[in-house]
Amino acid sequence: MVARIRLLAMLLAVPLVGFGAAEGIRARLNSGLRFAIQREYPGLTGPELARITVDLLCQEFSSQLPELCEMNSSLKLLSRVSIGVGAAGLFLLLLIYVAGRVARSNRTLLVFLFMPGLYLTALALIGLIIFHAAIAIVASFYGSIVFPELPYPRIILAISVGALIGVIAMIRGLFSTIRKARTFVIGKALKREHAPDLWILVEEAAQRLGSLKPDHIVVGLDPNFFVTEADVVSLSGSLKGRTLYCSLPLCRILSVEELTSIIGHELGHFKGQDTRFSKYFYPIYAGTVSALANLHATRQGFSSIPMLPAIAVLSYFLESFSMAERRLSRERELEADRVGASLTSPRALASALVKLHAFIGLWEGWEGIIAALMRQGITLENISQGYADLVLQNARPEALQGIANGRLAHPTDSHPPLAVRLQSLQIGLDDVATDALAVRPPQAAITLISNAEKLEEEISQVYYLLLTR
Repeated sequence: MVARIRLLAMLLAVPLVGFGAAEGIRARLNSGLRFAIQREYPGLTGPELARITVDLLCQEFSSQLPELCEMNSSLKLLSRVSIGVGAAGLFLLLLIYVAGRVARSNRTLLVFLFMPGLYLTALALIGLIIFHAAIAIVASFYGSIVFPELPYPRIILAISVGALIGVIAMIRGLFSTIRKARTFVIGKALKREHAPDLWILVEEAAQRLGSLKPDHIVVGLDPNFFVTEADVVSLSGSLKGRTLYCSLPLCRILSVEELTSIIGHELGHFKGQDTRFSKYFYPIYAGTVSALANLHATRQGFSSIPMLPAIAVLSYFLESFSMAERRLSRERELEADRVGASLTSPRALASALVKLHAFIGLWEGWEGIIAALMRQGITLENISQGYADLVLQNARPEALQGIANGRLAHPTDSHPPLAVRLQSLQIGLDDVATDALAVRPPQAAITLISNAEKLEEEISQVYYLLLTR
């Protein structure tokens, strides 16, 4: 509620100030006129004086009083524009609210409404910034006539600069959201000849599922698996199209069957309606977050005032659609889990999910150990193998405690808690505890990658170079 009140205050503050200034100055002009007439005609009664206004005077004597009447007309226009701009801002909020509510019911509508809504909101905000600045400048100008003792030139200059900053920031933000988000990974793209077994597994899985095949498979050190249609910046350059990312350290603790189920889950996002969702919503959604961050970064003192409504409205837009995204995300991810389980078995996917939830958290501590060793002049040849060894040391029943409510991180997506995913698979945590603690499987997924150790060592060297920067 407080956030909504703040949003309305930011959106209506300038129009209300403009309206109040216009009507206040007009009231002051009317008061001065009546005072002057009363001095000339002391016999006039109160009701008679009340009927005398600048509007009435200008209807009869506009040619004789051009400056006064022009000022009065401009103030009336300022009053009307302020009302119109305030109403337009409220209407924009209403449209965002309705679009967000409608988008919650259907992922197709979410994809259809998000991009046009983003365009319209950004364009509307550019217009609002311009009108808010114009209202503030005109109100300040006429205020300087009535109250010449205040430093209005500096106020007008600050508002003008703030408006210019706001418009430039909004235009830059608009173009940044048009571009797909970029994902940065410390990894290399695998060609078919370098990992034929992995490529065959992925392509056969896509064929069985009826999903689109990835254009690239990237392997790296980050403990994650994901597919994306955002541009991926890797050690092999910038990759466009559909990319599947696989974690080398996690491939060391997963079996081939478990990896197959995870790949099935990821390919599920390239199947049916989810294809448009993965292509047209999530990469642009991440861009919107970036644009909002850019707007926040440009706020600088008094001159940023005209930008405040834009920041508040864009935040509200993102919040409205993020609620729709969260509402649909559970359904989307659970469907992808069912797809992944269909390739192997619900038990295989459940075991893989429990392993990831139990041991991904060790990666952060492992990075700390790596950094500490490097400060002592010690470097590891294979960071991935070291992580797998650390997991083996911690593969005890206690590692599975308290993980049921955890969520896996993703660069552009979101996942339900582990407990919800296991319940959907109709598998209990205890049912797969033994499998999940088997972190040195006989047929580890890493065996699908030819010369995996050499690849891990090369990426480890790059990782150390990045740490030294």
